[in-house]
Amino acid sequence: MVMKKMAQWFESNLGTQVFNAQQAIMDQLLPGYFGYHLCQLSVQPRSLFDSSPIHHKFVMRQPELAVNTTDPQGFISDAENLPFENDSIDVLLLHHLLDFSPAPQQLLREIARISLPMGHVVIVGFNPFSLWGAVKAVGGRRNKSPWNGNFIRPGRLMDWLNLLNFKIDRAQYCIYGLPLNSAGVNLSAGYPQGLSRDANWPFGAVYVIVARKQVGTMTPIKPAWKERSGFHELSVVRPVRPVSGRQISTPDRPGNK
Repeated sequence: MVMKKMAQWFESNLGTQVFNAQQAIMDQLLPGYFGYHLCQLSVQPRSLFDSSPIHHKFVMRQPELAVNTTDPQGFISDAENLPFENDSIDVLLLHHLLDFSPAPQQLLREIARISLPMGHVVIVGFNPFSLWGAVKAVGGRRNKSPWNGNFIRPGRLMDWLNLLNFKIDRAQYCIYGLPLNSAGVNLSAGYPQGLSRDANWPFGAVYVIVARKQVGTMTPIKPAWKERSGFHELSVVRPVRPVSGRQISTPDRPGNK
């Protein structure tokens, strides 16, 4: 029910302005990321990935947002249990899903599982360190969308991503005004250039965090050879003893002569 209310909120004037500002950022951001598959997980059904050069891109709808079982897109799944193989998706776009997930860390672990090594995760969320976050904390809107969500601190989210072996590529902020639901307010004004904006202060109402999944590398371990003394004894070849018809070298041990 929460996601349905958020989907409806994005159809309001205020939600539309927020969506347009986010779309302007995606239009500059996504053309720089390539691959074979792009998956969007969102609290609303509209796509944000039209500017992406990736050929196969789709919205994975949450069951709560599915109109019916014969949805023409056919992609419906719980975000915490995605039907993809490990290391299979090049770009994952999480649009406010973490804000309204009952288990955001589990959702991130699932995202880490299906992300392709060196693939990108683009996360859009509401910033608690903003005027919108202040309204959520002291205002009377806690039971209304979008303030009924769990606004996650960008720093905490980056820590979670680092623990899952992601490297933060960038953090972009937008929307610095009050959440005024008025026909005369245009929150997306000034964002037609998206990421080329001069101002990127960390107290915008919305943040966009981009992270890349790192490839694990094997660190060679140098064997700790013990220094041997007594080379003057010339015992280079150690004695051997029979074992079941075979002969094996007797390992060096203290006291062996």
